[in-house]
Amino acid sequence: MADNPLAETDKNTLPANTEGASMEAEERKSTPFALLGNTDVLRQIVIVLALAICLAMAVFVLLWGKEPEMRPLGVYGNQELIETLDYLDAQKVEYAIDGNSVLVRADQYADIQLGLRRSGLTQAPPEGDSILLSDPGFGISQRLERERLNLSRERQLARVIEQYNSVSSAQVLLAIPRENVFVRDKRKPSATVVLNLRRGGALRQEEVDAIVDTVASAVPDLTPGRVTVTDQNGRLLNSGSQDPMSARTRREFELQQKQEAEYRQKIDAILSPVLGLGNYTAEVDLRLDFRRQQQTVKTYNPDMPAVRSEMVMEDNTSGRGAIGIPGALTNQPPMDADIPEEAGQAAEQSATERNRREATRNFELDTTIRHTENAVGDIRRLTVSVAVDYKTVTQADGSLERVPLEAPELARIERLLKGGLGFDVSRGDAIEVVSMSFNRPDLEAVAGVPFYEQSWFWRLARIVGAVLVLVVLLLALVRPMVKRLLNMDEKGEEVDLDSQSALAGSDELSLLSQQAELEDGMFGIKDGQLKLPNLNKDEDLLAAVRALVGNEPDLAAQVIKDWVQSDE
Repeated sequence: MADNPLAETDKNTLPANTEGASMEAEERKSTPFALLGNTDVLRQIVIVLALAICLAMAVFVLLWGKEPEMRPLGVYGNQELIETLDYLDAQKVEYAIDGNSVLVRADQYADIQLGLRRSGLTQAPPEGDSILLSDPGFGISQRLERERLNLSRERQLARVIEQYNSVSSAQVLLAIPRENVFVRDKRKPSATVVLNLRRGGALRQEEVDAIVDTVASAVPDLTPGRVTVTDQNGRLLNSGSQDPMSARTRREFELQQKQEAEYRQKIDAILSPVLGLGNYTAEVDLRLDFRRQQQTVKTYNPDMPAVRSEMVMEDNTSGRGAIGIPGALTNQPPMDADIPEEAGQAAEQSATERNRREATRNFELDTTIRHTENAVGDIRRLTVSVAVDYKTVTQADGSLERVPLEAPELARIERLLKGGLGFDVSRGDAIEVVSMSFNRPDLEAVAGVPFYEQSWFWRLARIVGAVLVLVVLLLALVRPMVKRLLNMDEKGEEVDLDSQSALAGSDELSLLSQQAELEDGMFGIKDGQLKLPNLNKDEDLLAAVRALVGNEPDLAAQVIKDWVQSDE
């Protein structure tokens, strides 16, 4: 091809113009508005955001899989919540708070509950004295002063009741009427006690009676029958309006249960070292006598008499004295009186003496007065039943066989129980000891807990599920997005390489030879044949025009000249 100065000039100036145009294009692309208008950049931003969301979801799933299972420990009031959190912090226990509820790990729930029950809770300082010592101010009314004193007494009683181990907090309400000088219109005070028991705590009847007596003795003219005690669950522990017979029956039943439990503890203490736990069972039936009996007996001992009093009277008469009553009629002789013929006999009779003796003695016998009052709750009869399991004996062939206990062994056990329980034949007590085969379940035949019901299985399932979700996210979302981003970068590099090759120009179709070296070149020379571009695409058409201008500047100039002349 002949040398052409215009072509040489165009060849020298075209790369410079191309470099300037490319720099301007890069500057336009770098502006924010150009980035917003570029759909490829927006697509990349969306893909990056989607990747970030996927990664966040993956991290959340992993954390969820590793998070331990939490169980509510309970719902507490403000004071109990503070004390519970202080205990958990002191023990360095992992917990979570949801309102007034405390959540702890499920595998530590039992240990934490046991620790809370064993630990004591702090009590609030006394507040009754502060009411009394506060400045009442000037001109305070008598009614307000009386109410302040009443409130102080209520708080002092509440602090006293809270010292019981089973009571967490207490509130006392006193209804004390005004003093009245008229006895007829005098009203009696009353009291109400509301107890908030500790977790798992319960009050015995003697503790309830102690609370009632404490409140009644602290308030003047307050009787125990006018004190009402309830707990936080609404259970009536003591009431003045309660039927006395019902209260008495309840106390008798509780006393019977308590004594039966004591007898069972004695049986366990006797038989546990001998037979072992689980090799016997015992039941106690106790009948108590709650009748109130008073008896007074007065006895005399006739064998030991004693003279208590004695009276002796003697009357002695000698000679004849005046006979008759003094008076006129006495001195007159009797009418028609006969003179006795034998005067000597009369004289003899008048000279007769008279003796009289009388004695009275009072004897006192030995007297014994006995006053007897039976104790309430005395044992009327004790009945004990004990069943002993068969014992295991090794046979001659080495096999194990369960056989009942022999009569001498049962007799020894019975003697032990009689001596330890205070057996009394006069009361009609009875003890029965028999040997029976216990129905023990075969532990080998019992199927174990299925693996899907065990705690480790669910923890493992959560972790495996989290890993599967993470793998699905990576394969379904992250991997295609990353691959697409990498492909877009490769395509951009190929297009830039095609443009630079076209603008660089070559006298001997150097652009075509360079494009032929590309694996996916749009056009070039391959196997001695000219590979033409696909002119249906704008990018291919533009690259072909640039290659034509770079390789055939004369032809390009002539074409442009023809376009200008045709327009004119």
